[in-house]
Amino acid sequence: MTQNAEWTEEASDDFIALGEYFVPDRKMQTDVVTSMMAPHDPASKFEVLDLCCGQGYLSEAILRTFPGATVVGLDGSRTMLRQAVQDLKPYGDRFRTELFDIGQSAWRRRENPPLAIVSSLAVHHLDGHQKRTLYRDLHDLLAPGGRMVIADIIDPVGPLGHELGRRMWDEAVRERSLRLAGDLSAYESFHEMKWSNFEYPDPMDQPSPLPDQLDWLRDIGFVEVDVYWMRAGHAIFGGAKPAVAG
Repeated sequence: MTQNAEWTEEASDDFIALGEYFVPDRKMQTDVVTSMMAPHDPASKFEVLDLCCGQGYLSEAILRTFPGATVVGLDGSRTMLRQAVQDLKPYGDRFRTELFDIGQSAWRRRENPPLAIVSSLAVHHLDGHQKRTLYRDLHDLLAPGGRMVIADIIDPVGPLGHELGRRMWDEAVRERSLRLAGDLSAYESFHEMKWSNFEYPDPMDQPSPLPDQLDWLRDIGFVEVDVYWMRAGHAIFGGAKPAVAG
């Protein structure tokens, strides 16, 4: 999170315990990200940055899918990073972590450019200007031909889209609570914690409209800009940095 965001270590504990219920189609989202992040031989060696990696759910999927990949998991929560290190210990030195602030810029300058940059449920904590600056810096940071894939909460355009996102998210959590827990305990926690920014607006959440973000990516210089998946006010989108000619 950014230094201005009021994310706490308690919130990290809550998400570790309940993220499986609160994130719509979590496994499908992970499959979409890994499918779009690296269109090359899965066994080749390359580095991935996972921005706000949390407890390592997406990082683990990348490491499992791409045997030649190494992942740097960056997060602003020490609780999340400790959990990620513990859960991904079987991958050895293919996974390492860094404590960071996504809104700051120092971490965006790196000696070895990554071939892929991914992020899940983090960029919406930045305002529009900060998002544009982040996307520009990530474009510059990527290796030629590299790809950026963002899975995040978006700001639906218009009240009908907003209500649809709210309702679909609510229904998704209710269904998963019944299916995975056998009761409505997780669904009740979802509302007790006021997790949905569509139903309980929170200044920490600053999602931007998806059309705006796609325009920003094109203007910055990303190619193959596209939306890969969308449901319940969540979307996965991204693009590629052009490869060096020849």
